[in-house]
Amino acid sequence: MSVTVSFQPTGPVPGNAGPITMSGGSLSIGRGPANDLVLPDPDRMLSKSHCVIEDQGGNVVVIDLSTNGTYLNYAKVPLGPVPTPLSNGDVLTLGLFELVVSITPGAPSALDLPPDPLADLPVSPGQADLSPDPLDFLDSPGQGGDVLDELLGGQSVPTGPSQITPVDPIDELLPPDGADDDDPFFQPAPDGREGQGASFAAHHPSASDSFDPPTPARSIIPDDWDDLLAPDPGEPSPPKTTAPAPDPDDPFAGLEPPQPDLVPPKPAPYQAPPEPTFQPGPLTPAEPAPTAASDTAVPARPASQDAARAFLDALGADDMDIRDEDLADTMARAGAIMRELVSGIREILMTRSSIKSEFRIEQTMIAAGGNNPLKFSVSPEQAIEALLRPRRRGYMTPDEAARQALDDIAAHEVAMVAGMETAIKSVLAKLSPEVLAERIETSGRLGNLFRGRKAQYWDVYEKMFAEISDQAEHDFHHFFSREFARAYQDQLNRLKDRDDK
Repeated sequence: MSVTVSFQPTGPVPGNAGPITMSGGSLSIGRGPANDLVLPDPDRMLSKSHCVIEDQGGNVVVIDLSTNGTYLNYAKVPLGPVPTPLSNGDVLTLGLFELVVSITPGAPSALDLPPDPLADLPVSPGQADLSPDPLDFLDSPGQGGDVLDELLGGQSVPTGPSQITPVDPIDELLPPDGADDDDPFFQPAPDGREGQGASFAAHHPSASDSFDPPTPARSIIPDDWDDLLAPDPGEPSPPKTTAPAPDPDDPFAGLEPPQPDLVPPKPAPYQAPPEPTFQPGPLTPAEPAPTAASDTAVPARPASQDAARAFLDALGADDMDIRDEDLADTMARAGAIMRELVSGIREILMTRSSIKSEFRIEQTMIAAGGNNPLKFSVSPEQAIEALLRPRRRGYMTPDEAARQALDDIAAHEVAMVAGMETAIKSVLAKLSPEVLAERIETSGRLGNLFRGRKAQYWDVYEKMFAEISDQAEHDFHHFFSREFARAYQDQLNRLKDRDDK
């Protein structure tokens, strides 16, 4: 994966600036000289280490390390020190600079390809002609024929391998040629040498001589011949059959030795004297006695149903009447609800972190242990995986993480109201007539403000400020709730309109 950062023309571009490609899994940006991308900042609007772009397991994220904030795609809220996923074409705003992030999925390099398992093996038979055989001269015929042709000399040299085949003495016992043409068991096997001279390479190459076992023909006698000869229990032994008459066309008919019987003759069964027979009446089949296991046996339940019941028990819904056939749909709905809840809680925590960053409030940083996967996850899918498969060290258990996240959200709501109340009181204190009068008295240029008719305006201001301060002190909710409710509802309407679009 290739990650490149370049300057957006809509912002300031240094004179010698060019695209910077991430190497080593991270790319640091800031005004400090130790960064991969050093930004000139004479006004010190940027931090020495402003932000860092990292590749976390194939996910490109940006982490805001600055004081003045790093903004993504012209947002008004800074990112904060939470890993935020980046996509191709995203724009990062750092002070006056605008940086475009380009992410290109890289193809696997030659180093990443698996080695050829056949690279170290010898040349295969199908590729033997690609390399010369050093022993080919032993088998290839020359221009003048085989060297044995000259030694044998004259016309007495046989013209083919079939003419130098020695005469078998048993051939005199066989019938003349053509008598066995119709018998498939006496057809000669083709050797590919008929009609070719001795100078042609009619034998295997000497470098690859080996014994090629003939393909065994299908046996005439089946493998289970002994099963066929064995008599069935309770049946008389089969009568002994006579051997078939010899085939008059078979030349070996008189040469075969007598075959012994494969199965010895079975002795005659013992004939016991007849006994009086007893004719029993019709029997009533007895009913099988019931066993204890059959009385208490319960049909096995699939493992998926047991898992679904365990989920409902942990949810506190074990007393609900849910049939087994409805468990699949119930679990599907529960999974969709869990995904929405995890995604929503994660978004609220990220918004809370951005607000704390904007107001320069100390934020939760990742530590060696006790980290909440809902706060330090790159995507909702990663958060769900961390909750369902808690295998990473240094993180809370799933139930502890969910409990802490909800506690932080509740505390954030209360702290926001308390913070706004204290902020308003602090602003009013700075507008106090006593504070203003002290500042005016210490400034000679404003000393003539209280002369003449303008002194009456000051008296009116003192009276109005006393009334406003009294309302803020004793009836803050009435004094503050009207404007707060109006601004709160307007913000909700804007968010709703954006979601509808």
